[in-house]
Amino acid sequence: MRGMGRSEGLGVGAWLLILVGILVLAGAVALTVYGGSVRPQQHEVEQVISNDRFPS
Repeated sequence: MRGMGRSEGLGVGAWLLILVGILVLAGAVALTVYGGSVRPQQHEVEQVISNDRFPS
């Protein structure tokens, strides 16, 4: 007969919390690796100055 206070190991709730913790930790590591490897795109910028700014 099984009682409420069984001492055979961790319950389902504890295993679920451990699994969620492992998934959160793995996600944090993955985001850290991804964030360290991504570089922003560089765009070429050209500024046009009107002829009014040059001496005649």
